[in-house]
Amino acid sequence: MTAHRPTSNVTIRRFLNPWDLLCVALAPLAAMALRDPDMFTGDRISSSAIYWLIGWCMGALMLLAFHLGRSLNHFLSMREVRTVGLAAISTAALTSLLHFSLTRLDDVARSVPFLHFLSLMAFLLFARAVASKRALLREKPVHRVALNPEHVLVAGANQLAWFYMRMLHEFDLGRTDVVAVLDSDPSLLGRTMLGHPILAPPTELRRVVTEYAIHGVQIGRVLIAANRPVDGRGSWTETEELCRELSIAVEYLGDALGIDLEGAATEAEAAPLPSLRGYMLWKRVAETIIAFCAGVVLLPLAAIVAVGVMIDVGWPVLFWQKRDGLGGRGFLIYKFRTLHAPFDRNGRFVEENQRMSRFGDMLRRYRLDELPQLWNIVAGNMSFVGPRPLLPVDQPDSSRSRLNVLPGITGWAQIHGGKLVSAEDKGVLDDWYVEHASFWLDVKIMARTLRTIVFGDDRTVAPLTEAGEEPGSERDEARLNAP
Repeated sequence: MTAHRPTSNVTIRRFLNPWDLLCVALAPLAAMALRDPDMFTGDRISSSAIYWLIGWCMGALMLLAFHLGRSLNHFLSMREVRTVGLAAISTAALTSLLHFSLTRLDDVARSVPFLHFLSLMAFLLFARAVASKRALLREKPVHRVALNPEHVLVAGANQLAWFYMRMLHEFDLGRTDVVAVLDSDPSLLGRTMLGHPILAPPTELRRVVTEYAIHGVQIGRVLIAANRPVDGRGSWTETEELCRELSIAVEYLGDALGIDLEGAATEAEAAPLPSLRGYMLWKRVAETIIAFCAGVVLLPLAAIVAVGVMIDVGWPVLFWQKRDGLGGRGFLIYKFRTLHAPFDRNGRFVEENQRMSRFGDMLRRYRLDELPQLWNIVAGNMSFVGPRPLLPVDQPDSSRSRLNVLPGITGWAQIHGGKLVSAEDKGVLDDWYVEHASFWLDVKIMARTLRTIVFGDDRTVAPLTEAGEEPGSERDEARLNAP
């Protein structure tokens, strides 16, 4: 999960790139021309023009949604390629669905959306490749410094070692020479990593150093592609001892680059992996399909809300916040903005109770500010029904299992008080839902949610009793009467 910049710090100026807009405009034309040039003649030209207009609008919207305009095009990475692919396939899918709803794709071949996706992705990537080449030509050529390089061995043929050798090729100026890589996997021996041979397992370090010395190459350092063990014991202990015997410096790449590989793995393993029941798996598939279809149907309403937010609240129209999701893993939840910026034009701080807009108040009243969470459902971060995702600091300590299922737009706690219920009571209610989740319970919650939208939150005592609480105790009475 990658956090975005604060909402109050976002401007529309950097969101759209003119070259990307040109690519978006050319892609549907190229797709139709590749499929059938006759689509631009006779009676078919009107349907083709509608497809092009929808394609351009959806493409521009996806450029905003995926923030492609903010990236530096001359620094192309695999993450950027994946984002371009997602934007292209979303553009083609939305264009075909909207065009089908208007004209049932009359006079437009069914293969055009697929060609649209390929054309748009090719144009966007080509534009970035050209920008990257132009940036290289503008830079002054760097001449490698003729020095006696330090000869090093890298222990561990993994991604960290690959990343380090890539950095050396770009920035080291010939000061470091990786002569070979050592790895204990027999299937890797004899192969190369970025042109460097994988010679032997780390246990053969003495032999490798001796052989290079015979050829006049003195190994000055061994780089272990891992983190130094906290307790001083680990799989690389023998390698360290051999280096000390041979008077060779040894260093851990993870520590030198500030990358905590062990910590990241421990955190991932510590996250609880839920044992989902069959209903939860079926529910996940069904809700993804429903959320996608609902998003297409409600797109005009979302566009109207977005325009209203832009006029009344300002740019950007979306607000994001990090919440705890399934297994405690963080994700970004999206809403339409309902509050003005926390700073006025003079840079003075504005209290939150003075920032609510009239339009935003209406959106909150009818839950329209949560329309963007349909995307969270499609992305697999949320469900229609489940425990409401909370900020990490608001997680109830008494909850046992609320993080064992996907969080929901609405839930058992939301229809029994919502914001009027304390965090501890929410934990009790959410645990009860997880233990009793079923299709009919979800239907009941959805129906009660519609009632809550119309009549507002209504805090009741009954659900706590159903959840196993002992009514009448001092602790229970204090919790039920909490503000």
